[in-house]
Amino acid sequence: MGRGLALVSGVAALLVLPASASATVTMTDFKVEPSSKQGGGHPSVTITQSFSYDNTTDSVKDAFVRLQPGLLGNPQSAAMCTQAQFQADNCPADSTVGSVQVTAKAYILPLLPVDLTNNGVVYNMRPTGDEPARVGIVVEAAGGLSKIFLQAPVYIRPGGDGYGLESTFADQPRDAAGIPIQITKIALTFNGRGSKGAFMRMPTSCAEGNSLSRANSWEAPTAFSQKEFKMTPTGCDSLGFSPKAEGSMGAPGITGPQQFPPVTTTLKFDPEEAALRRAEVLLPVSLGPNLAVTNRACPRAQADASNCPESSRVGTATIDSPLQAVPVRGPVYIAYNSSAALPGLIVMLPPPVGVRLDGVVDLLVNKTQNTFAANPDLPVRSFTLSFDGGRPDSALVLTQDLCAEGTDFTMRVKLVAYNGKESAFTQELATPGCDPRAKVSVRRRGKLATLVARVTAARGGPGVTGITVRLPKALRRGKPGAIVIAGGRRLQPLRTGKRRVSIPFSGDGVRSAKVVWRGLRTSRKLKRTTRIRVSLKDARNHTTALSKKVAVRGKRPKRGAH
Repeated sequence: MGRGLALVSGVAALLVLPASASATVTMTDFKVEPSSKQGGGHPSVTITQSFSYDNTTDSVKDAFVRLQPGLLGNPQSAAMCTQAQFQADNCPADSTVGSVQVTAKAYILPLLPVDLTNNGVVYNMRPTGDEPARVGIVVEAAGGLSKIFLQAPVYIRPGGDGYGLESTFADQPRDAAGIPIQITKIALTFNGRGSKGAFMRMPTSCAEGNSLSRANSWEAPTAFSQKEFKMTPTGCDSLGFSPKAEGSMGAPGITGPQQFPPVTTTLKFDPEEAALRRAEVLLPVSLGPNLAVTNRACPRAQADASNCPESSRVGTATIDSPLQAVPVRGPVYIAYNSSAALPGLIVMLPPPVGVRLDGVVDLLVNKTQNTFAANPDLPVRSFTLSFDGGRPDSALVLTQDLCAEGTDFTMRVKLVAYNGKESAFTQELATPGCDPRAKVSVRRRGKLATLVARVTAARGGPGVTGITVRLPKALRRGKPGAIVIAGGRRLQPLRTGKRRVSIPFSGDGVRSAKVVWRGLRTSRKLKRTTRIRVSLKDARNHTTALSKKVAVRGKRPKRGAH
């Protein structure tokens, strides 16, 4: 997962301190204090920075904060304030996400500073550019000073300990209405809930985490003072972990052996439960790796630089998270992203998410396993991985006929959460390229017979919109007639002829149905096997014509009974 991703230049500058720099500001205190340490909870969180100076003329300029991984704010949980509203000091009340308290010395007289404590409001700003979130603060005027307006973009970026939120309040004021001020403390509180729901979220891992703050000053902008703060969430065992999975393989015309199918797998989660840390997905026997795809794998140098060419793209990933208003899609590359002999997978989710996921591909006995070992501690509703098909150098190849009886459709899934809980299960993949199926039985009793036709749509394929059953000459309609059972309801066929029964279904059709035709009259010509013709129309407006060879069960009537 995420290696080599650079920070923006403004933040990168904070990472390297010139040896000759002489700081005039010292960060004397830095704390990140939630009102509750419950893992995965939604407490209010107060971030405190305190400063001291070696003169009376300087003040803090830029203050950078990186929160420990998993400690997040959700910009979708409150209304958003526009730039015009913010500049007019007219942000809507429902865009409020916190409060701020700024303590400063105001040098109204050069040698007689006045200590002032000014309160303010934190607003959820509409993001600009590729940032996922933005916050704005308006500090109320006090002591005859003017209001302070500050904004900061918020990013989620990788670090040695995982993905964490980063933000910089830049160019903080050093005077107000011409009066020099020296900021000595900032206490920024984010509310646990916004106007639309839970705003702050604690990590779902109860491992100790580290937050970091750095600051420089106006008179020494290249020198930085920094402090760290460690915090350990509690109660992570109480978080649930109940993921589910679904998926499909193949498409119309791409269902046979040695063909190259599109394949999609989706993992589904409750975002209020523990977040996914590790995922292992073992594909069915009917799917194998297509070694021809290695010819277009992204080279190691480009993989390390997150700069794979479009030619190495093999699919698309989609993440649906409460943190984003709409799902975010990004490319999936085949890439030499590790020291393994075989290439792995790189998922690049573009800004505003800006997350890279690295997967390892293992070839087991007759099966292929994809492993993503280090997913970020983020709330997610679903994660979908879709591999393109239809080309000779696609990522996967079929080793079995998807539409044949006995084909293996089962993927095996093992997932591990950040709180240590595991979930292992199997899930059958749908086969939307296969036609509907029908099973037919005929049971004779004396001169009468009963026909039962059971119809099912392909797994994940289009619904059945119409059924027609045709009898051979040795069978014809009797008095009881036919009934159809679908969706738990008993339906009457639209048309019943001497040797034919038909019924349509509205909308997208049905997944399964049963035609029961009792009281059929038989003739001596009805042999121990017969052919029943079944026509199935589906939502693709496609008709599947089947001729089923059916064993006739039951005793034949005695000679002379007719």
